[in-house]
Amino acid sequence: MPRGLRDAGAYGLSYSAQLSAYLFVLTDRYPSSDPQTALDALPAREDPIRLDVEDDLRRSRLTVFFRLLLAIPHIVWLYLWGIVTFFAVVANWVATLFAGQSPDALHRFIGAYLRYHTHVVAYLFLVGNPFPGFLGQPGTYPIDLHVAPRERQNRWTVFFRVLLALPAVFVSTAYNGLLFVAALLGWFSALVRGRMPVGLRNAMALALRYQQQLNAYVYLLTPAYPYGGPIAAAPAVAEDPPPPAFPPDALVTPA
Repeated sequence: MPRGLRDAGAYGLSYSAQLSAYLFVLTDRYPSSDPQTALDALPAREDPIRLDVEDDLRRSRLTVFFRLLLAIPHIVWLYLWGIVTFFAVVANWVATLFAGQSPDALHRFIGAYLRYHTHVVAYLFLVGNPFPGFLGQPGTYPIDLHVAPRERQNRWTVFFRVLLALPAVFVSTAYNGLLFVAALLGWFSALVRGRMPVGLRNAMALALRYQQQLNAYVYLLTPAYPYGGPIAAAPAVAEDPPPPAFPPDALVTPA
């Protein structure tokens, strides 16, 4: 059993057990949808397609209420960009099949589209709060997609990529359902409290990460198969201490 699928199933069982215990008055603790707390130990992974989450959970009630209307310009632009990306993906499939590696220009173009897609979905489903830009530039949104540089790929897996991705498509369908339900519940919570519950945010981030890993696999941005389970959050990077105002020697009084 692949660990990702096992942990995804364990995540679902964990939430189901918490819900049953709450309904049967075995505990007064409300079920937590946070995949970070569902399992005792989560793997730390450095996948070529990675979702970086730097969201502070605060949400503007006004933009939450009108989120769908505000996202319309992005939805239109995403649709138009997606038409061009379809032909780019076809060209990328042919080029990678013959060369064994995605052309750099196509890799960067499709990667930018996938990053922009991530920003738009994160904004629309309340995974993130700020209004995103229209260019899909890295590091410009708190929910960002890291796309690793291109690498060589097996031509056989390239040729049969769509068939190989079918099992992951079924898993993605379940995660898409999770994304929609969590976004609906999060919309009411953010509208009332001005904050997104961390459990719902992390559940949606898990679903979004898997969806984009699947897209990147199908679009031939990476040969890495999508990882289905939750992963450990990246540790916070400690900031370097500020330099002293004076060099240490300057504080020593000469004899």
